[in-house]
Amino acid sequence: MFPTIVALRNERLVATASTPRIEATMSCATALAVGLDPQALVVAAEALLDGEQPALTYAVMTRDRQARWVLQEVTETADEVRFSVPVDGGEPTGQGAGTLRLLAEAMGQRPMDPTQVARTDRSGTFGEEPFMPPEQGRVVLDAGTISTLQERIAQIGGQALYLARSPEAGKLALSAGLPRACLLGGEPPA
Repeated sequence: MFPTIVALRNERLVATASTPRIEATMSCATALAVGLDPQALVVAAEALLDGEQPALTYAVMTRDRQARWVLQEVTETADEVRFSVPVDGGEPTGQGAGTLRLLAEAMGQRPMDPTQVARTDRSGTFGEEPFMPPEQGRVVLDAGTISTLQERIAQIGGQALYLARSPEAGKLALSAGLPRACLLGGEPPA
């Protein structure tokens, strides 16, 4: 598993970015925090407990900068993979503390305002609203953020994904320039 950063908003997964290198994955934090306005960012990575027990680690940072470090043991057999119940990972040290610091800095940035996304389908003549409704502006900002990240991390084998909240949101994201390979959910345009 590549190190992965996950953006959560309204108690659902909105987007992920994965790269082969933790530094490259962490470089996505500010773009996700500013472009997606998530309530939380989570960095997931593989680890070894006591040098031998496989585990997953999660660094969680909320918009109000509440942090958690979580561990989840992984047991592999020939037939299955089992995940333990996630537990408090204690105080992070070394790279873990740096991860939480970077996430806090990213979440401290002001997000983009979806009410200020300009329409491209109208001339903006007197009396017409020049901006998109906030819910449409939010999808356009999401699509632009993921498109930019994908362009940046694809060069090193990374992948950015966007999970559309509905088929309509998926279509709007595609029409706003989101690459089809980055869309999860939604329907292809007719």
